[in-house]
Amino acid sequence: MRILAVIAAMLVAEVAGKNVVLFSDLCQLSLTLKGSVLLPNASCCLGIVRPINYVCPFESKVEEDTTFASAVEQYLVDCDHELPASIIIVKTESDVVKSLSYAKNASVDFRVKSGGHNQACLSTVKNGLVISLQEMKKIEYKTVDEEVYMTLQSGVTLTQLYTDYTANSDVYFPHGLDPWIGAGGHFTGGGVGHLVRKFGYGTDFVVGMDVVLPSGEFVRVFEPEHEEKLTGHLSVYNPRNRDLMWGLKGSGHANFGVVTKFYMRTIKRPTYVVLGQYDFVVADAASFEYFWTATCDYYWKHPENETAEERNLLVWPTIAQDSTGAFRLKFQIYYIPDNNSTAQGALDEATPAVNAFIANVGLTLHSGGIEAVEQDKHFPNLVNPDFTRTSYSCVARAVRTRAEICSNTHWINHVFAEFMHDEASAFPSRGSTMFAYFDVWGGAASLNDPHFAKTSISTRNAWGTLQYCREPLSPETNRTALVYGEGGTKVFNDTVLNQVGDMWYMNFMDALVTEREHIYSEPAVYQKLKSVKQLYDPLNVFDRPMGVPLPVLDYLKDETAVVSGASGMPAPQDLCKFSAKLKGSVLLPAPYKCCGDMLVPDLPTFPCALDGINGNLSYVKSHDAVMMDCNSFKPDAFVIARTQNDVMAALKYVKERDVEYRIRSGGHSGSCASACTHCLVISLEEMKAIDYVTSEAGATFIGIEPGVRIGELVRSYQANTDVYFPHGLDADIGVGGHLGGGGVGMMTRKFGFGSDFIVGVELILGNGKFVEVYDADYEEEMLGYRRAYNNEDQDLLWAIRGNSHASVGVVTRYWVRTVPRPSYMIQGSYEFKMESKAHVYNFWGSVCKFYSVVNESPLAKNLIMWPYIRSDKTLMFTVYYLPDRNSTAAGAMAEAMPVLQQFLAGVSAPFVSEKIEAVEDGNQFHQMLHAETPRVAYSCTSRLVMNRSDVCEKPAFLESFVNRLWGEIMNPEPYQMFWTYFDPWGAAASSNDPEFKKSSFMGRNAWGTFQYCREPLTTTVSREHLWTAVDDFNNAVAKNISDVWYVNFQDRTTTARSQTLHLPQVTARLHTVKQRYDSHGIIEGPFSVTLPERGW
Repeated sequence: MRILAVIAAMLVAEVAGKNVVLFSDLCQLSLTLKGSVLLPNASCCLGIVRPINYVCPFESKVEEDTTFASAVEQYLVDCDHELPASIIIVKTESDVVKSLSYAKNASVDFRVKSGGHNQACLSTVKNGLVISLQEMKKIEYKTVDEEVYMTLQSGVTLTQLYTDYTANSDVYFPHGLDPWIGAGGHFTGGGVGHLVRKFGYGTDFVVGMDVVLPSGEFVRVFEPEHEEKLTGHLSVYNPRNRDLMWGLKGSGHANFGVVTKFYMRTIKRPTYVVLGQYDFVVADAASFEYFWTATCDYYWKHPENETAEERNLLVWPTIAQDSTGAFRLKFQIYYIPDNNSTAQGALDEATPAVNAFIANVGLTLHSGGIEAVEQDKHFPNLVNPDFTRTSYSCVARAVRTRAEICSNTHWINHVFAEFMHDEASAFPSRGSTMFAYFDVWGGAASLNDPHFAKTSISTRNAWGTLQYCREPLSPETNRTALVYGEGGTKVFNDTVLNQVGDMWYMNFMDALVTEREHIYSEPAVYQKLKSVKQLYDPLNVFDRPMGVPLPVLDYLKDETAVVSGASGMPAPQDLCKFSAKLKGSVLLPAPYKCCGDMLVPDLPTFPCALDGINGNLSYVKSHDAVMMDCNSFKPDAFVIARTQNDVMAALKYVKERDVEYRIRSGGHSGSCASACTHCLVISLEEMKAIDYVTSEAGATFIGIEPGVRIGELVRSYQANTDVYFPHGLDADIGVGGHLGGGGVGMMTRKFGFGSDFIVGVELILGNGKFVEVYDADYEEEMLGYRRAYNNEDQDLLWAIRGNSHASVGVVTRYWVRTVPRPSYMIQGSYEFKMESKAHVYNFWGSVCKFYSVVNESPLAKNLIMWPYIRSDKTLMFTVYYLPDRNSTAAGAMAEAMPVLQQFLAGVSAPFVSEKIEAVEDGNQFHQMLHAETPRVAYSCTSRLVMNRSDVCEKPAFLESFVNRLWGEIMNPEPYQMFWTYFDPWGAAASSNDPEFKKSSFMGRNAWGTFQYCREPLTTTVSREHLWTAVDDFNNAVAKNISDVWYVNFQDRTTTARSQTLHLPQVTARLHTVKQRYDSHGIIEGPFSVTLPERGW
């Protein structure tokens, strides 16, 4: 019973602010790992918590001497005041994934640790969980075209690294000098060491990484110029992963993911290097000034003015107190000679440079000298078996300019006073000694190296760091005393380092820095890191002290706030201040405009050099261009977004001010659902990037921003590729609303809807988060790797495919798959004349007969004919035929004509004309190949045709349809014309295509749509007049078809979105997705998906 009580007491460990760590759960987890779980005062055996001295009959999966106590002694000696409740020793990427999953699901605080160098104690957590990579320590070499690459896992220590490459190669790369440092934290934190001035940071040599993301996804990312050499192929390069690599190269370990392996480029290792040390006597405060002046004079040269020998020399100035309490000023020497094949050659090159430096010091030399050492002795610390660890505390400031520590010598007096304020013999009584030194980073190599721009190291433009450390002389001196005690690092920081600057060096901040931004010299670097965090860790799984935070959107602070409707627009001046935050612009109606953040008169006599993103943009032009169909609506302003950040900022703006708004991408809005009056229109019209990515298998994917218009898209892909995908034919339609709303067009019958071809999206959710989602079936082919499958995100992708633009988020980029574009296609038209009602009946009968799915020929899916009836007594078929045989014009025509003749055989009306031709690739979609034709503002109404019988066999429809049309033909409305047509969607392709099931498109099971439109013939015909005629037709005729609307043409006669969705299960699923991704209803508008109603 006593043993059971002991075990019961071991089962949990309290974690402040988090759930408890359950030892029983951890022991169960250990059964799934290649590694092990280490517990204090307990052990795991066969998934069960046992006493610490219990002998498990099965062999441990890690080294036999690895225990909780030994792991603490080896890797957490600096942080004995922050001991975790458990340590998980992982051995594989799978172990990392499982450990992260456990920590997330159990909601316990955790940290990730790779080695034993942790001055700030940021990779441990009191009573939490430490995921240790110490057993992941494999090193490999690969030679490609005489270039040697090294791969090393994150648990490799610098001693293991140095021992391995000296034994197995003649190459190396920059790294540090402390033997217990682990590669994971070292190379994600910069990789600072004695080779910085000549070669750059260790981080600059990272060309690839294996990373486990917070989602559990495993990704392998490379610099593209090295990928093919390392892997034998060039995968699809994802630009976003370039940002991931940039963020991981310098921001510190485990901010966006756990790096499990590094791929390193290398350089030839010198046969001999020159090492040494010179100690000088401390006499008075002037000694410090002489000592420091020599440092400043030597190291403050522009790289262009340095000699080759000066770049080869690294001198570490150190002020130290030995165990007797005596002070020494010393320079540690490291010289990397270009002439290094012999010891004498190395010395001959180094001696003049070293002597020139020492001669300038001007102090009494106590001792010193230099020597040439062979390869295996380059790093004495890394091979010295007597070099043992102690728990010391350091604080450091990054030195950005020479003036901070060279022009102002006031801080030198503080240093001298701090060192000499008491008798030397009193220092040991404090239980600690001190040392301070300057670590020179800048200079020759890194700033001019193109690799340097690929890193996010916080101090990348700094001159170096000034560091002050306290080291205990006995075990009784604890960490707290080193930091806060007499002469401790905090005291030194407050009295001395505050004189240097306000930028910290990340590895040595201890308890003295409370905000991570204080370690960055460039605000832009910090802001970009937060964006990378948003992209790869949006749930802040890697939430740790001083970690990279998520970008803060003020409107998310009140999670209970709900957009309930507009409360009025802000003043124009407020909008102008907001515009200064954008890459885009804010457009105001006359008589004002924004100039920078100022509200100024909108007059030609008041020029503005800051006139936004396009000189020709104005409120009037934007209104006319994107709201022609909706010119009776008058927004108070347009926000023209150019970037994802602009969209985020605009959503934040409208949420903070409770402003009504709409999202708009192009110029086609038959329903005016993206228009409003006394509101804000967030226009994506300037987001026009088009990218092409080709997979290893040769498949082409197109990335399209939402402001790209269909005409621009066609011109782009015809100029750059031999592929396309289904889309519409109106040149001015914006891709954002078009693909989101289904992507209906002339290719639908053969290939499906445009929304079926969406394989990925980037979007801003209602809560301000940026996410990217890819179809699991295409992800690996497109990106070159497979991420963990996320069912919830697949629901999000399903909702975006066809649910219309901006219902659950604002899409900022679509990725679409493609099909080969035909060399020739058939385009044209047939025109007939209406002379009686019978002609209308017969014309419509031919449509019904041909589009009966049951009677379709194998080639019928290649033909789409749009039947039109116009008020000028014209019956017309617009023809597009996509031939299977399309390599020649004759072949295309030979295939198409029998199908066309089969269709036309049923038409009984006077023939007028025909124009059918085989059009060569490059001239197809001719209406889009030139500047878009001028638009007219027309009004339409449309009903979904759910069944063939709705428009072919219903007497109520046929009678009202024919009588109404014939009546309008015989008594036309003045100054306007009508047309009506059938748009065949269903039939061959979409209904049976598995891709079609991934779409939420409301018309996905429909036979097509029946549309009736009114177009003005003069500018005197108002939109209201058109609507009146359309409403009248709808009430007399269209209501006899079905009660389901087509969302793009519902006009004002539809009052609820439910009328556009004919499948209740689709509606219910959309509500669920809305609840999950936009629970506050921030993305809203007429007919957008609503939140589910709650009975309570």
